[in-house]
Amino acid sequence: MAQAAIFGINSNLDTGGIIDNLIALQRAPVRLVEAKRTIEEAKLLSFRDLKNRLQNFKSVVTTLNTDARFLSTQGSFSNNNSIDNNSVVSLSTSSLATSGTFSLTVNNLARETKLISDGFAAPDTTISEGTFKIVDGSSSATITLDDSNNTVDGLRLAINNSGLNLRASFINDGSDTNPVRLAVSGTKSGLDNAISVSFTGTDAPTFSETQSAENSNFVLDGVAVTKSGNVVSDVIDGTILTLESAGSGTVTLSADTDAIKGKIQAYVDGFNEIVAYLNAELALNSSTGETGVLFANFTVQNLQQTLRESISKQIVGITGDFNYLSQIGIRTASDGTVTIDDGELTDALASNIANISQLFSSSSSTTSSAVTFIGFTSDTQPGGYNIRVTDGVPQLAASGSTTFVDAVGNGNFFAGAEGTDAEGLNFRIASLIDGDYGNISLSIGVAEITNRVLANLTDASLEGPLEAEIDTAVETIEDFDDTLLQLEGRIILFEENIRERFTNLEVVLGRLNSQKAAFESSIAGIQSLFSGK
Repeated sequence: MAQAAIFGINSNLDTGGIIDNLIALQRAPVRLVEAKRTIEEAKLLSFRDLKNRLQNFKSVVTTLNTDARFLSTQGSFSNNNSIDNNSVVSLSTSSLATSGTFSLTVNNLARETKLISDGFAAPDTTISEGTFKIVDGSSSATITLDDSNNTVDGLRLAINNSGLNLRASFINDGSDTNPVRLAVSGTKSGLDNAISVSFTGTDAPTFSETQSAENSNFVLDGVAVTKSGNVVSDVIDGTILTLESAGSGTVTLSADTDAIKGKIQAYVDGFNEIVAYLNAELALNSSTGETGVLFANFTVQNLQQTLRESISKQIVGITGDFNYLSQIGIRTASDGTVTIDDGELTDALASNIANISQLFSSSSSTTSSAVTFIGFTSDTQPGGYNIRVTDGVPQLAASGSTTFVDAVGNGNFFAGAEGTDAEGLNFRIASLIDGDYGNISLSIGVAEITNRVLANLTDASLEGPLEAEIDTAVETIEDFDDTLLQLEGRIILFEENIRERFTNLEVVLGRLNSQKAAFESSIAGIQSLFSGK
């Protein structure tokens, strides 16, 4: 910077300004690269934002891309006696529950053992030393009472610390002399958890049983069932029965249409959010020429088109009158968003809920009892596949085709071969005797179709097009950073060089000015001699 002190000193030029302007001209390529980097950085942020939005939408889609997830069931109970308001059972259901009715008669509830002692004057009343044995089903514990714990409260604490399934507490019965009584209650019901106590000592406290342990006893559709508890989860698939009192009536499991409509609404809301985002990113303002950040990007345009097709296309391989979402009141608007006609959807759910489930989720069927559908992968294409066994090997052929391909697997479990439409179609076949084994069919609904599209875009392991766009943007930004470093280095060298050149110019001009002054002085001296002065 010391060089700046001589800038213009001999040339009288604005050397500093000239250098700044020259450097500014050299920075033009830097500004161009920085502008391109800014655009690429905005694209990267948009791609990452899009990926996050798609992942959020995918979490919604997976709540209805299988039959079990799409269908929701609610349970209710009605007493046989219409004027009886007694609550016999409460019900909760999971996705495994299916519609149906069951007769239920609850004869008695499961109960735990309850014991009560004789009265004592106070909790610190001394009791005799000895051993107190507790039997809890197949477990037991022996408490030794000595001078460290031989009070009623000491016995209570020892019982509670025994590690058995019971609790001891005090009850005050209000009597004038001995109001304090020790109550012992099991924490588990059923005969297998019955509790008994015994005491060895000179003056043993006595306990009487106020409630004996019992199993619950009920009859479901004519089948007698006993359980150790009142919460029963293994009698009706996907349904938890909480027995509350003796009585009889009908358990009804039915489709929870409100819950199903809620899932469909969540799907539509998520879909519309993605569409609105894509519309903004791909927008072109014809009057101003302004565009969205991802305008004309092929990956995003393709996603937009694919999503529109997924929700408007015909779903093949399903049974029922509904093959399009538009037939149940779900339609696409001109901007690509989706609307729901609640009345049409409600009527459709009432008409054929299984058909609507197939529209959204995946489903399968087999025509032979020897073949059991197990599952499928994202590579499996929907449709029907004929199954036969040749030379002990199961083979699959798409319906309408005569080309059978060996399935892969061992034992009785097999899957469609890689590279075929049936790839990943998993099934169990009971017999490997040569012959025809009917057909196995798979339909894939809107949710599963959408799920496959989103998985391809958001799963980094699949290295899909969106992941490629993100990687490309990151690499491009890194390349721009490298270019900027190189350009900045060149500008530094240019500045050093130009400053050195202008400094040399001032030095040379200084010398020339000195020579000029000396020359002018010499001329003036000669002129003086010749003029006689």
